[in-house]
Amino acid sequence: MELDCLLISPPIFDENRKNIWKQVNSNFPPPGLLYIAAYVRSRGHSVRIIDCNIVSPSVESFEPFFEKEFARKFSAIKVIGLTAMTCTVKKAFKIARICKRYYPNTLIVFGGVHATFVTDEVIGDPFVDAVVLGEGEKTLEEIVAGKDLSQIKGVVFKRPVQKHGYEIVRNSPRERITDLDSLPMPAYDLLPVLKYKPAKGSYKKLPAMSMMTSRGCPGRCTFCSKTLGDRIVFKSAEKILEEIQYLISHYKIRQILFYDDTFTVYKDNVIRLCDLILKNKIDVAWTCFARVDFVDLEMLKKMKRAGCHQIMYGVENIDGAVLRNLNKNIDLAQVTNAVKWTKEAGIECRVAFMVGSPGDNEEIVRKNINFIKKLNPDLLIANITTPFPGTAMFKWAKEKNLILTYDWNDYTLAKPVMKLENLSADQIQDLYRLMYKSFYFRPYYVVKRLLGIRTIDDVKILLGGLKSLFSFLK
Repeated sequence: MELDCLLISPPIFDENRKNIWKQVNSNFPPPGLLYIAAYVRSRGHSVRIIDCNIVSPSVESFEPFFEKEFARKFSAIKVIGLTAMTCTVKKAFKIARICKRYYPNTLIVFGGVHATFVTDEVIGDPFVDAVVLGEGEKTLEEIVAGKDLSQIKGVVFKRPVQKHGYEIVRNSPRERITDLDSLPMPAYDLLPVLKYKPAKGSYKKLPAMSMMTSRGCPGRCTFCSKTLGDRIVFKSAEKILEEIQYLISHYKIRQILFYDDTFTVYKDNVIRLCDLILKNKIDVAWTCFARVDFVDLEMLKKMKRAGCHQIMYGVENIDGAVLRNLNKNIDLAQVTNAVKWTKEAGIECRVAFMVGSPGDNEEIVRKNINFIKKLNPDLLIANITTPFPGTAMFKWAKEKNLILTYDWNDYTLAKPVMKLENLSADQIQDLYRLMYKSFYFRPYYVVKRLLGIRTIDDVKILLGGLKSLFSFLK
């Protein structure tokens, strides 16, 4: 039996590395692969997905799983596609090597953010045959269909020359997909949906599932890559509701986590979705990400009535100079109002801050810590500022010779990889942990969370969150 296309998402966390995200024990399907699988399958090709984070959480465990579930079952696999973030690309290279050992004639294709921006490195790996740039649905389908690689937009590939050599061919870019409603339902059935779980503190009900309803972000932050350019496209409220109803009817999903960069960017569509949820009496809890400059009290109250119970805002810093360095384009009044309105609407507020941004120093970070405690959100997420390839910050840091390491395994948001004038790597690490400790171990916060317990699920979530924090900070 032959398989047309196998899509693989490599493991995210290393077994021996401390990371707060590993401790909170969160995992969700790779959204890009769900869409690509659905699109490729809709064109008549056979498709399978391996999410290593569920079935083989280390590269070492991948090979025995792959041999048993694929090498013994499929005589040939036409195309194997791997998606990779910066922190997983080295694992993806190792997995590609394993796949080539079992299927030497298979075309190995890489895609994802890292492959799009560090194309030379990725296509230079001896086990990678081609790279898909940007969105992968149409490009990979044409590859699987057997179209000549030289005729496929959005592809960089190796073309054999002479006997043992090759040349790199870079095709013209592919146009963006502007009508997300035209894409088929993500291929949830190809993954064990009920084995996924959200981060502790980010949900009210289980089982839960993540969703993406848009592509793009209105922000121009220096620490974010613009894989798809500046244009934002989004699904209609009707299409989003259809997907929610599918997840409820097929998997009894009770919680949705919208992972859009800025879920609230198109107010009318958000209001329309809320109205449809209320009209159809859809009993589902949900969370989302937003910017403080794209919310208002009216919309937040409607979101609450429709089941939204938590919003995360990326604030990053309160210092004006640091915010300008990040090109964040927000001010403290917007931050204060967004948190105040969110609480007034009855929605939990989660804020995200970064430690170790250009211009940061110990005094600024401590001012951030004091501001966060005064702001008093329900949850805090802290990350170490990381200049990922493809971002303006990475370009700036590389030109200034400020990159401490190009070991992509270290690009986890939990380890300093950029040199700062006023903070050492050790200081950044200490202040990063201090931000967590200062917020979560306040007597006021602990009492507040204890008084907020209403169900046994609340107890489990609180205990799980505290256990994760203790494990990470010890």
